[in-house]
Amino acid sequence: MRRPLLSLFALVGVLAAGCSRSPAESFGMIGFRGMRVVYVSDSADVTTRDESTRFESIPVFPDAESPEVAIRAAVGQRLYAWGANCGSKYVPKRGSWDPKMGLSKASDGWNVADPAFLRNYARTTNTDYIVVLNRVLFRRGDVTRSGEQVVGKLGFADVTLDISVIDAREGKRVWRSPAQGRAESLTELQGLTNKGISSAIDNFYAAIPQVHRWGCAEMVDNFK
Repeated sequence: MRRPLLSLFALVGVLAAGCSRSPAESFGMIGFRGMRVVYVSDSADVTTRDESTRFESIPVFPDAESPEVAIRAAVGQRLYAWGANCGSKYVPKRGSWDPKMGLSKASDGWNVADPAFLRNYARTTNTDYIVVLNRVLFRRGDVTRSGEQVVGKLGFADVTLDISVIDAREGKRVWRSPAQGRAESLTELQGLTNKGISSAIDNFYAAIPQVHRWGCAEMVDNFK
């Protein structure tokens, strides 16, 4: 019952504020609060790199036929499912890229190719924003000091995300966000992938306008 009420409150707030703000300004004012957000990750470019022989026998994801596909799916799922407390502030939906979205892939990530197509997609699917995963860079290795000595065989996983945020109703890209995450461990090398991805996604949401005002208990716990 919480989501309809939140959407109603968001609608009242928009009506009271008027409709003169630009899409970028509107996103800067409210972020995703009360919005219907579609997450698309199936067309992202994924680069993986192991910088230590210790990881040669450790798969990125157990039983995954392709680490790139598995990373794409894991990031997409976590973007969609982020935070039980924070996620209740907006309405997330999972999606796949479709030509009817009016989006195209450019050198600087997914952007709007046909605003009319995109606005029609927004009307027919009841969508406010589309979050498109552009790229993922995943690295694993050993932590070093001064580029030489391995510190107690401490392993790391670095995850860098490049994400486009599209205002579907206005037919414009309003934000392109880089987000980085890192996980380190002496012994639990298998779990570094998930922890690194989770860290990067936390950092993506932490940068969304007004998210710090949502009262997200889970985010506070993650950054302690």
